[in-house]
Amino acid sequence: MGSDHSEPTPPSFSLREIASWTPGVFREVKTKIRASIPALQRGLVWTPQQNELLWDSILRGFPIGAVVVTRWSDKLKKTAEAADESITYHLLDGQQRCHAIALGFSDPFVAKETSDNDKVESILWLDLNPTPERNSTRNFWVRATTTAHPWGYRKDDAATPLTAWAIREALKPLGLDAAKPEYRRPSPMDLWPCDAAAKIPVPLSWLLQLPVEDESTFWTKLGTRAKEATRFPWAARIRDFCVTDDAAENKPRIFKAIKRAHAAKLIALETPDELLEGSEQEKSGGSDREDVSNIEQLFQRLNRQGTKLDGEELAYSMIKAHWPDLEKPINDVSEGRMPQARMVSLGVRAALATEAKHNLPGPPTVSALRVIARSEKDKKAIIQSFITQDLGNACEMVGQWLKYDAQTNPSGLLPVHITSIAMSSREVYLLLLHFANRLLEGHAAPAGWTKAMQAMATMIHWFAPEKAKVANRVYVRCRDGMSLDNIRTALLEAHTAGEIQTIHAPKAVEDFIRLPESGLKDWNWWQPIHGDGTAEGIQQRRRVWEVFLNFRNNRGLLLYAQRGYLARRFRDYDPARKDLWEAHNRPWDFDHILASYYFHNRKDGSDFRGICGQWGYTIGNLRAWPFEDNRSDQAEEAAKKIKGDPSRLEDSFLTTDEELAFSGGDKARRDEAAARSFVVNCRRRLLRIYRTWYEAVGVENLVTTHEENNSIATEPAAMIASAV
Repeated sequence: MGSDHSEPTPPSFSLREIASWTPGVFREVKTKIRASIPALQRGLVWTPQQNELLWDSILRGFPIGAVVVTRWSDKLKKTAEAADESITYHLLDGQQRCHAIALGFSDPFVAKETSDNDKVESILWLDLNPTPERNSTRNFWVRATTTAHPWGYRKDDAATPLTAWAIREALKPLGLDAAKPEYRRPSPMDLWPCDAAAKIPVPLSWLLQLPVEDESTFWTKLGTRAKEATRFPWAARIRDFCVTDDAAENKPRIFKAIKRAHAAKLIALETPDELLEGSEQEKSGGSDREDVSNIEQLFQRLNRQGTKLDGEELAYSMIKAHWPDLEKPINDVSEGRMPQARMVSLGVRAALATEAKHNLPGPPTVSALRVIARSEKDKKAIIQSFITQDLGNACEMVGQWLKYDAQTNPSGLLPVHITSIAMSSREVYLLLLHFANRLLEGHAAPAGWTKAMQAMATMIHWFAPEKAKVANRVYVRCRDGMSLDNIRTALLEAHTAGEIQTIHAPKAVEDFIRLPESGLKDWNWWQPIHGDGTAEGIQQRRRVWEVFLNFRNNRGLLLYAQRGYLARRFRDYDPARKDLWEAHNRPWDFDHILASYYFHNRKDGSDFRGICGQWGYTIGNLRAWPFEDNRSDQAEEAAKKIKGDPSRLEDSFLTTDEELAFSGGDKARRDEAAARSFVVNCRRRLLRIYRTWYEAVGVENLVTTHEENNSIATEPAAMIASAV
């Protein structure tokens, strides 16, 4: 495999040739070389905005840099490349640009009847007749539609999300109503950039595949294809554009831009053959030297430019390079759970946890992984065996403990909760993997273990400022026996050491967060702490309540309270995909039930604006709701959103009384009775959200309840009595 070294490598490639390096874009394109992604490369990280702006640059004739390639080598290959004799080079730098180029040439509308719509995750379009945008730097409106936004994005340089109104209008031609329970977000193949995103969108690939020798022929052929594409509602506008003279100014400009794209070249910089040889460090040897190959050094330095890799991504790249057989099992077990880089990091640590004495193993560094791969055969064998044989089963067991199921695990968590634990509390997920591995080895799970894992994981995830320390205490306590008693002891030790907050029983929270019978307008969140009492009492209340009260902003708790609805409505959402982590890429939005319009920045002297704001920004006044169905009218009252529908009330985690109390509008900040009704019911809903989690997972089974021990669960009666 490889090319004849006697033939010089051409210094540049057409965009069509670059696109042909991506499998499935063209069936047959003659190209001087074919470069593939090496094992050590990371995944795709560009946003729709970056893809759009790159193509705007290409169509304007801007240079778009160079790519770096090196000759194909067994050292860098992916497992799947062994059978592909056409690959002659590896792409070391330029992966994101090459993918964006391939995306522009990729035509998903060929033989649509045989394609899988769900597998098309992004399509690039060009607006043939855009409205000039004064605040934009773009000359050509390349528009992306994606799995998260199949209707497109706003016409601004940042590609911000469309309004809910524009999205609902985009769904109408398909007869879809986002308010209906059976609604499912369409795929990019089913939709197109809506009117708010583009006036006459055409797949960019259709333009790039046309001949550019003659402008008249160019438009004739595009019109013919649009005329034949009767199955696509958007094709009629393209056909009309091609046969009318209404856009005479745009046609020559677009034709010239496509000609520029055909003529564009991307320079390829080839590394010397010596790059695949050992570095000077490797040649000199020595156990105290970090062996870093030339290819790894180059890769690390190249990736300090542009979109940087984090430490785990770099470590994963090194693992793929040294352990190519691990890539497939890691990809398989990561799906739907977390990104591959985090999974492989946890997998390595879980494999080594069986040998650890005092603490869970720390995150593997690149240098440590390299040493294991090259010289520590026993550790390498342990890691290889665990990831290929046991990691999938351990993750499956963790999922059985944690994942919500209406029938079999009603107290469980949503997938987004589990991924959040893996990403933000990785030691907690590692501890769960370790427990699962031990049970798979034959240890027996104590009674109540499933709920105990739910309680422990969420307690540490949401209420521990020192998550790693708490997880290590549990790990050490359970080394000689996995029991609820040992977990309780570890959590109490962590609480005494200040590593986990006091987690109060719902009744204690209800008693502490009180509202005054008069003077409502002056109430604030510090009054329960700084109310009447001695300085010592205030200090004690601060210690056990001040940070805890931040639970009022914990949206994870809100999602838990709505888990039944969210699991039904968004069962296809994959929280492991990094491109869906942005808030506007998730299929739900957080809706203020009493619209923030009525209390945010309203400087009209209203007596109760302050307390409405104090409560209005808590999760007591929020619901997770489908992005498409969220309010387009920022002043819409709760009664109009809920419409008295019992199913919408239940899905919103609301009661009938709360619906009415949250519908006060302007009165909520102006009228004392309306303000009190809103605040009282917002407080009630906030407490119900907290209680739902606390009782469902059985937090009381993992905390000590003796007041004299200043326990995690119980607030001393004297402190409750002194609350305002």
